[in-house]
Amino acid sequence: MSGLCFVAVCALIFWPLEELFEGDGAARPKLKDLAALWFYQSFGLWLAAGIIYEIAFFLRQFLPQPWLLLVGRQPFWLQATAALLMAEVWVYVFHRLSHTLPCLWKFHRVHHTLVDMTWSATSRQHPVDFLLIIVGANLPAMLLGVDLRPIAFLVVVERIYTVLLHSNLNLEYGWLTQIIASPRLHRLHHTPKCGNRNYAGILSLLDVLGNTFQPPMTKEQSGETHERFPALADEPTPTQSL
Repeated sequence: MSGLCFVAVCALIFWPLEELFEGDGAARPKLKDLAALWFYQSFGLWLAAGIIYEIAFFLRQFLPQPWLLLVGRQPFWLQATAALLMAEVWVYVFHRLSHTLPCLWKFHRVHHTLVDMTWSATSRQHPVDFLLIIVGANLPAMLLGVDLRPIAFLVVVERIYTVLLHSNLNLEYGWLTQIIASPRLHRLHHTPKCGNRNYAGILSLLDVLGNTFQPPMTKEQSGETHERFPALADEPTPTQSL
């Protein structure tokens, strides 16, 4: 039910917006993409949560108890900020490696079969790619004893924002895009023009710090109103350098 509710909310928000602003250029949702979105946002997340809990439960016995007590005494806002920051750093590092190491690219390339950017294809992923991202992003916080329950709402917002990033909405934030990723910025990552850049999830500041940031061109610069590229899906191996 959680997955169905997530798909329904995203459909009510992003489907009308794409139809309104993109018109004939909007990609119609495919049943397999909607099924993947439902599965990963329900069973996929629960499976990842179980893996995270088991690994954290095993590894926490090797951590000094004072560390865990120190984390537990920190204010909520600091714990939430640390948890979200650790998650974003993992997404950036893992995504960058996925475009560099063939052993990871063979899983990640499934996500780059997107031809038309659209909200419904957000979770077009290989299961291994999905689990490695979700487990790696949330394991550090769980390992340190950060209470994730109070930030559950923020996690839901993060998942919805990820859907926004994959939508075909022509949103751009100006200079703020160097801090927070926009749909137009992430769309660039899915095109051959990008050259293996813009790896960050939401915090594009990590791309700026990692020297992998490429700003999107304006419509006037590109001369395009609707970009339709199969990105890196046809390349047998990713770029071999970091």
